[in-house]
Amino acid sequence: MGPCLVHKLQSLGHYTRCLVRSTSNKKEELEKLGAELITADITRAETLQGTADNIDVVLHLATLGHMNNFVAGEKMFEEVNVQGTRNMMEEAIRARVNRFVYCSSVAAMGIPSEVPATEKTVCNPHHAYGRSKLKAEQNVLKQNDDKKLHTVIIRFSMVYGQGDKRDMLKLTRLAQKGLFPKIGHRPKLTPLIHVKDAVQGLLLAAAKGRPGEIYLITNQQSEPFDQLRKIIQDALGIRRIPLYIPEWGALAAAIVLEKLFSFLGKVPPVSRKNIESTLADRIFSIEKAQKELNFAPQIDPEQGLKETVLWYKKKGWV
Repeated sequence: MGPCLVHKLQSLGHYTRCLVRSTSNKKEELEKLGAELITADITRAETLQGTADNIDVVLHLATLGHMNNFVAGEKMFEEVNVQGTRNMMEEAIRARVNRFVYCSSVAAMGIPSEVPATEKTVCNPHHAYGRSKLKAEQNVLKQNDDKKLHTVIIRFSMVYGQGDKRDMLKLTRLAQKGLFPKIGHRPKLTPLIHVKDAVQGLLLAAAKGRPGEIYLITNQQSEPFDQLRKIIQDALGIRRIPLYIPEWGALAAAIVLEKLFSFLGKVPPVSRKNIESTLADRIFSIEKAQKELNFAPQIDPEQGLKETVLWYKKKGWV
């Protein structure tokens, strides 16, 4: 999301400063967009000293993502997502930043007990990543409550689009290999949002979000998971009847894969918790963001997904 966000900020005439890791592969792209780059590590507070000087708003996107659930333990998620966020807030407080926007995830909520889920729905994270995001959220809200920093939180659903190497690329590669099955008969409603709409929501939260509030940023409607496979296959030019796997079979297979790949020291292509989340109908209300931020997703999922897959093909990623 970083390059897309910087591109939008630059087009609006904003000065942008980006913190990047020494190993980042985004440096050249960000520099070409006109951003000032500072090499830092959010887990090492001393490297952040001065990075927020003369900055009005901090948009905190850095995170250890959910795809690392099998290569990172609770301690590493705590170090990056919780302590790293705390370090960034301390620097923002020192520099007297006007606003701190924390980019969280619906993973902090787990599998919601309400349909649709709202910002007030009780959170029950499903895995280590989600637990770390919820804990970071709590710390962010505390800084606002203590009147040390004006903070706003946004929870993204699955973000997809050109440049994204996470969930949608993984699903596209599975579809290309014929390994994207139909699991059970339930709709498996899946929330997602195009990166450009996600950036829109982030900037609206930065400009209009009420301090101390959380906003869900996703599409108006969740998409049936089997529809995602169809769109991806169509974009790839694949005509293939998907393999059907009953829900119990998918869960059992995921457990076996977890154990096998753990033994090999590799990340499994799918996990039991992935399957459990996929099987659930996850529907989120964006009414609050619509009313308070004037948030309105613009990109139709079918068109957005097709363009994303075609971009993957053009880049040779699939």
